[in-house]
Amino acid sequence: KNLNKLKTLYLHTNDFKGEVFDILKDFTSMELLDIAGNEFEGTLPTELGNMKNLTSIFIGQNKFRGEIPVEIGNCKNLKELEINNLFDVGGTIPSVLGQLTNLEHIKLDTSAFLGPLPPSLGNLNKLRFLDVSSNELSGQIPSQLGQAVSLKTLGLANNNFRGDIPSQLGKLMQLETMKLQNTDLEGIMPEEICALRTRGNATVLEELEVPCDVECDLETCCTLCS
Repeated sequence: KNLNKLKTLYLHTNDFKGEVFDILKDFTSMELLDIAGNEFEGTLPTELGNMKNLTSIFIGQNKFRGEIPVEIGNCKNLKELEINNLFDVGGTIPSVLGQLTNLEHIKLDTSAFLGPLPPSLGNLNKLRFLDVSSNELSGQIPSQLGQAVSLKTLGLANNNFRGDIPSQLGKLMQLETMKLQNTDLEGIMPEEICALRTRGNATVLEELEVPCDVECDLETCCTLCS
């Protein structure tokens, strides 16, 4: 508790146990926090919002429970966020993430998140990687995601999304991978998205995986249906 000026903590992939945030919540100068791949327990505390210097949070593959506290919206410098492979962390993904406009990397896969994907994520024009696959997310894919123009990887697979795929995703001109398979999406793949596969730019959409209920040519547009 005397290390309140500590800026970097890297404990990745060990067998550490206990309620680590009882101590860490006092480290308000922290910039990089990587405690992934351990057996830490407890809830994600509201005091995370007091760690306003954080640029990177990696806390996946532990035994945490509860929800992402909305106070994380105070971490305005945050660039990387990984809260994944946490089977007892769920609830809705807080819309305040869309206020963290420095975010470049969000990995929330293989957990227990449910409800809609926040449209506010479309505000993140520096975001390059978004993976929320293998949760219980539902509703329609927000068309606002098409405003996150720096996206290279979009992983939405293995959720309960339904309805049509929004044509606005065709605005993601840097997109390299989009995985939508094993969802309840349907309809016709928008031609704006198929155009990302065939354009002559240096960056090309190389992987486009969809549920088989989506009408999509596997030779000229989609690369896989399942």
